[in-house]
Amino acid sequence: MTSGNASLLDRETRNHLYENDVRKKYIFEDTISDRTSYPFLETNISLLLGDYSFQAVNRDGIRISYSKRGENGQYHECKGDICLLLTDRNFLAISNDVGDWSKASFFSEERFMTKLGNKAAFVVTERAVYMFNGYLNEWTRIGLESESVTAVSNKNELALIVTSKRVFFFQLPSALVTEISVFAKPIRRYEIRASTIECISYDRVFQFDSRHDLVTEMRTDR
Repeated sequence: MTSGNASLLDRETRNHLYENDVRKKYIFEDTISDRTSYPFLETNISLLLGDYSFQAVNRDGIRISYSKRGENGQYHECKGDICLLLTDRNFLAISNDVGDWSKASFFSEERFMTKLGNKAAFVVTERAVYMFNGYLNEWTRIGLESESVTAVSNKNELALIVTSKRVFFFQLPSALVTEISVFAKPIRRYEIRASTIECISYDRVFQFDSRHDLVTEMRTDR
């Protein structure tokens, strides 16, 4: 029989200590190494979640409203020039660069994980990856084809989605996307620089040059 002193904490405080971190279940973490050097990002857009509307206040102090229409907010996050809001019906996002809410609908999906950069937001589900382009205030959907997502990232004008089979390189201001196959050549680490993205596999390097919209493949085992 074990005995001990009673806790001096009140019931509410004790319960709070053992609560699950709701935020953690919505955060996507890369399973490959990220070598990118990210700049410090100060959030300059904020959300006000009211009973009848969701409102964003941009860096100029302008308030932009979205009527809830019966939607219930589940998770929200802001970073840099964008804010992301998940509801029970839609993915919502807003950017300082465009003064309106952008909406993406999802169907029969229950598990969402998110990751934000300064200009792009990602929502990873079991069926697809949804990317919000903060420059254009648009959503892009990448359907998953019996593959797993290993990394999503954004630095300034460039964004990246890596799966176990493919890599997608995005130029956000122009909405250009370049796709390559890495089947049987899985990516182990990546780095986003000013105008290039480098993805390193076991025996080769894939380098994307946004200035020429070109991917170069170089073997490293020679």
